[in-house]
Amino acid sequence: MPQPMPANGASDVSRTETPGFRGLPPGLATSLTAGDLQLRNPDGTTVPGRVRVSAGQAVIEPLVPLVGCTTYTLALTSPSSERSRFTTACSAWQPPTQIDDSRTAHQVDLPVSGMQVVATRDGGFVAVWFQDDAGRRAILSARFNPETQSWSKPQALDLQGPQAGSSSIPAIATDPQGRLTAVWFQAIDGRSAIFATRSEGPHGDRWRVPQRLDLPQLPGNATNPQLAADAQGNVTVVWQQPDGRHTAIYAAHWAQAQRRWLAAQRIDQGSANAYNPVIAATPQGRVVAAWQQGAPGGESVYAASLPPNARAWGAPGRLSPAGEVGVMPALVATSQERIVAAWVQGRDARRRIAVSPLQTTGHAAVARGGALQLMQDPAFTGPALAPVLAADAAGSLTLVWEQARSAQSGAVRDAILAARHEHGASQWSAPQQIDDPTQRSAGNPVLAADPAGHLWCAWYQDGPSGMQVQTARYDVTHSRWQAPQTVSDPAVTVQASLPALAVNAAGSLMVVWQQFNGWRTIAVARWLP
Repeated sequence: MPQPMPANGASDVSRTETPGFRGLPPGLATSLTAGDLQLRNPDGTTVPGRVRVSAGQAVIEPLVPLVGCTTYTLALTSPSSERSRFTTACSAWQPPTQIDDSRTAHQVDLPVSGMQVVATRDGGFVAVWFQDDAGRRAILSARFNPETQSWSKPQALDLQGPQAGSSSIPAIATDPQGRLTAVWFQAIDGRSAIFATRSEGPHGDRWRVPQRLDLPQLPGNATNPQLAADAQGNVTVVWQQPDGRHTAIYAAHWAQAQRRWLAAQRIDQGSANAYNPVIAATPQGRVVAAWQQGAPGGESVYAASLPPNARAWGAPGRLSPAGEVGVMPALVATSQERIVAAWVQGRDARRRIAVSPLQTTGHAAVARGGALQLMQDPAFTGPALAPVLAADAAGSLTLVWEQARSAQSGAVRDAILAARHEHGASQWSAPQQIDDPTQRSAGNPVLAADPAGHLWCAWYQDGPSGMQVQTARYDVTHSRWQAPQTVSDPAVTVQASLPALAVNAAGSLMVVWQQFNGWRTIAVARWLP
């Protein structure tokens, strides 16, 4: 009878394990295929790897280390069905590290803000932020090297020279081939413009000269850029910009096959001001952008689609119901080519999070592709805001947001709530509070899925030690959120906030945030290998 390696029920298994079966019948091992022997993540997806056979045994060599603290299923389907489960070893958080220039930590005029981070193909991470520098605000970047487990010296990414003014609010994205794109807005010739730079090396540390993406002939300041990349390396950037009559939504597209940026296009068609654009791209290249548009107090959420390999955007469609205020949209694309939207719906204390799948066909207007669901929790009847969506490889979705508890339901405070939509389910789960209920208000949630299907959420929360950054993991094996942990160090700061996080292909997590050190706001990172 085949014997699993490691043994069924084994725990604390090395993340570099090559699991398999020994004691296979003569001749069977040499006939096994990748479909006969599989290692499965807890979300049901298959771990990428190579099947190796020798002397009556067959093993899987995963392409990257396994995710820590995770229960895997090893399945042999021929000649009989054999299953075994084991759990990998958990890792420990490394100490928080300042990643901007520590030599200037006591210079009060060099504050950091706008931290963002992505994982690189080699298992490292790249962080970007904006920081006052020699009389102007600059976009800076640093790289975490997984081999040395250290951060590089920060380097400036933005446009340099006598005409280059202050830069602000970067965003960054990566594609499956490891190419990075960073965008931001920067003052030039008396107004703000959108700039982008790309890094196509294996480590994300060789950035090209920035290129301007917005339309110079427009009179207003271009701001709030967001971006998304597809599996082929195409990148789309959206932003908001006044055109002399109203604030509109524009988009520019990097065509990887042509290796160039295509001209920017206006993608909204309304006469009212439009703000807060967001964007998502499916693996096969369909892009959807969403934004809010309308008179103050009467906004609606709209979306438009760019089909794969197309140059022209389709007509916008309204996502929020008629007569309901809709603002602050969020989008996510799944591996199964679905796109789901969430937004804040309603006025004042009646603001709730609405969520709906989208219907995107050709150049037709984007529309809701299923029933709209409002997130309701009887204990939290105050206003909701800041929805964030994430998808795992199996297509299951997680939604987190911030919402106030009403005075009738206890002390007034903002909490972080979460809901799940399992792939194939018809409804979202009931909301669940995931922040520390013994502390004060929490805010600014961010979210990321790891390769095994677990979800990581980070936020900042006020408590006895001031404002600190917290994280929590959704354990997909047991379908539950684990207790939150404080990742900032209360011994050195009482003001840590605005976290961002990223997960690499091996499931290692990097959280970055800004914190006040007594002199100025610095950039800090903490790594969970």
